[in-house]
Amino acid sequence: MKTIRILIVAVVVFATQLANAQSKSYKMYDAFSNKDGITNFSFSKNMTDAFNIELGDDDDEKVTGDLNEIRFMSYNPKKGELSGSEFTRRAVKMLPPQYKKYVDEDADSDAEIWLLGGKKKFSECHLFLTNKEENQMRFVVSFYGDFTVKDLDGLKETGKSFSDED
Repeated sequence: MKTIRILIVAVVVFATQLANAQSKSYKMYDAFSNKDGITNFSFSKNMTDAFNIELGDDDDEKVTGDLNEIRFMSYNPKKGELSGSEFTRRAVKMLPPQYKKYVDEDADSDAEIWLLGGKKKFSECHLFLTNKEENQMRFVVSFYGDFTVKDLDGLKETGKSFSDED
């Protein structure tokens, strides 16, 4: 009888962990969902497998591993209640403390990269793309999976290509 109770408790704990398995960074997307000025969408693993994401001009792969999901969010300060910089600041603050900001020596002032993982192997990469003017669009592009990044600049350029306003 004691073994059955332990087994039931283990199953309940495991099921709870599976239910909470979604990334803590989803909180950022959930908080802004259905707000004025916000547009968001995501690509599932099935969709990301259907098209090829190019991260460079040469044959050397810049990112390897599994990409499970890409999420995208844009913010138009002209339609929302926040300024562009306030939106970015609030979105970044919603990332838990284990996410680390990537510091680039040649840093563009128009992009911040936040990562979850080790030195080259990551489970999440969040690109916060800004503009110089407060009333211009802001973007967040998030990559989820189990991947190794050999070129963060290439990944940053891919994120920017999602947000091009052509």
